[in-house]
Amino acid sequence: MYLKRLEIQGFKTFAQKTVVEFRPDPSGRRGVTGIVGPNGSGKSNIADAIRWVMGEQSLKLLRGKKSEDVIFSGSEKRTRSGFAEVTMVLENDGKIEGVEMGEIAITRRLYRDGQSEYEVNRQAARLADVALLLAQCGIGQRTYSVIGQGMVDAVLVASPAERKEFFDEAFGLRPFQLKRQSALNKIDESRKNLIQTEQILSEIGPRLNSLERHVKRLAERETIEAELRALERAYYGHEWHSVSSGLAAAQGKVNEARTAEAALEAEAKTLEAELAELEKATPRGEGFKELRMAIDAVAAERAALRERELKLETKKAVAAVRAEKPWSPLPLSKIIESVESLKDKHEAIHEELEKKSPDLDKVKQLAAQLREASRDLVGKLQRPAPETEKTLEIDPAIEKELQVLAKESEALAKKAKEAEAALEAWNKGEEEKRSHIFQTQHKLMQKRAEAQAVERRAGEASIELARLETRRDALLSEIRLHAPQLEGELPQSVERRAQSETPPAEAQARLQKLRSQLEWIGGIDPETVKEHAETKERFDFLSKQVEDLRQGIIGLETVVEELDETIRGRSATAFRKLDKEFGAYFKKLFGGGDASLIEVQPEPETDEEGNIISQPKEGEVAGIDITATPLGKRAKAIALLSGGERALTSIALICAIMATNPSPFVVLDEVDAALDEANSRKFAEIIGTLADKTQFVVVTHNRATMTQANILYGVTMGDDGVSQMLSVDFEQLKPGKE
Repeated sequence: MYLKRLEIQGFKTFAQKTVVEFRPDPSGRRGVTGIVGPNGSGKSNIADAIRWVMGEQSLKLLRGKKSEDVIFSGSEKRTRSGFAEVTMVLENDGKIEGVEMGEIAITRRLYRDGQSEYEVNRQAARLADVALLLAQCGIGQRTYSVIGQGMVDAVLVASPAERKEFFDEAFGLRPFQLKRQSALNKIDESRKNLIQTEQILSEIGPRLNSLERHVKRLAERETIEAELRALERAYYGHEWHSVSSGLAAAQGKVNEARTAEAALEAEAKTLEAELAELEKATPRGEGFKELRMAIDAVAAERAALRERELKLETKKAVAAVRAEKPWSPLPLSKIIESVESLKDKHEAIHEELEKKSPDLDKVKQLAAQLREASRDLVGKLQRPAPETEKTLEIDPAIEKELQVLAKESEALAKKAKEAEAALEAWNKGEEEKRSHIFQTQHKLMQKRAEAQAVERRAGEASIELARLETRRDALLSEIRLHAPQLEGELPQSVERRAQSETPPAEAQARLQKLRSQLEWIGGIDPETVKEHAETKERFDFLSKQVEDLRQGIIGLETVVEELDETIRGRSATAFRKLDKEFGAYFKKLFGGGDASLIEVQPEPETDEEGNIISQPKEGEVAGIDITATPLGKRAKAIALLSGGERALTSIALICAIMATNPSPFVVLDEVDAALDEANSRKFAEIIGTLADKTQFVVVTHNRATMTQANILYGVTMGDDGVSQMLSVDFEQLKPGKE
């Protein structure tokens, strides 16, 4: 891998876009590119641009005070730039393990508002991504890949720990250290997340337990409610069916009784009408009056005839008596016998008339008159009758009149007989009517009794109906109160008899018990289930996160241990080689002498009271010390070396690092400024040798160093304050090249 191209725009003095091409030596050497120019021309800005695009964050190393100092600030003849952008293009020849891209373009862009952007092959990236990629390519972000003025001497005067960091990157341990640091950061982050997650779990746990209790109670409630609904459906369905069936039966009885009562009332009204008609035909009717008048007339006529007949008989008897005993009255016994005979006839007629009609008052009057006449006759017979002779004289007339009366009497007797027959027929009819009336009255009484019985049954059925309606209303109220969802099912429970295996009393007791249990459990918000599910899901997720974090920490700690082992192993190997190369280059530059690197062991970790907490691991190195003894001099501390000695020692160390772990490219920014001509030639020779494996970009004023360059760029600055570049390709100037 080598540095192929550098594109600069708006960075420091390079206001306009500038492209710097870096090409390897055609002979296969990585080559040397020289950057020359007068002081203030901006040639060191090339090194700063490379350092900046590689992610350098130190404003001191970038020779600035604030981040926007890297953006072209403008001049009298040119306006300032709005941003600074540098793109470094690396050509991957396939020798870098883990890097598959053929060409890598790393871009860094900074705007005046402070917004910063990184890109890898025009794709947005993070600084960490850039650092890891450069480490994989073997390019140090802050070490010997870009070595500026004073930086070499800074290595010598740095602390052992700072030197170790420098050497670790030089040893190619930077990728492992980045991975290790990344793992440690992840461990720290994981531990923080673990603490936070466990804290959240400790807060969620009690709530989850409470929710689980609520959900358990809700499950119990749902079980009880399910049993309650089933029992309510069976019990209320059965009860509703029973009540509805009872209501239907009671209503049927009421309707049946009302129908029967109406029928009986109709029959009673019919019988009453019939009875009224019969009563119209009773003796007080017109037919009875006519018959009675006829009988009364016949009786009157017969009475008159009987009176006349009696009178005539009396006269005849008197005449006969007088004829037999003209001068004396009839014997008393004879008269009495006649009177008794009349009485017998009178009684017979009276009895007959009494039988025929109890109401024949006129007949009774006639009988009274006959009795009166009889009494008169007896009186007269007891007295002498002056008219005796006269009576005898009219006897024939009496006989004749008696005959006439006999005929009339016979006719009246016949008429009376007919009247009696009619009366008998009428009485018979009346008897039948009275019998019919009696039967009708009896039937009417029966119907009324039946109607009363039916009315009683209707009343009883109405009472039962009212009781069942009250029970139905109470049952409906109970259903609406406890099981309103069943109200719509009630019609179906009437159509099909609900089956209830539990007796009603037992079912009612069970319902009461279940409702008491529900009341004891109390109401639970259905959202509790959702909250419980969400909380449980979150708790399980966090629990899994805790387990994953713990396992992740264990895994990361294992990775750290493995990386530590790798770093220690590689560091030990590289350190031994570096120590050897450092001594060799030191002798070459100084013409002798001795220099070496010494590992500094870490101190045991102690607490505030000085007690040892932990011992350092075997092979662990806390820092690196440097000892240098120039030829012919006594050993001195690095800080006591002269400036030239420190410069040569630093160059020897840098050359040793490049020999130990060659970097794809190294930028040297006037590191040879303090060397004299002789040492400059030595340095140039070393650079020429190392250029076989490492690409060098050298910013220099030293002619000896320039002679090693195959491409030389000259940097100038116009009166507009903008740096411009000119290039000379020495390969093109060789004989045979056009």
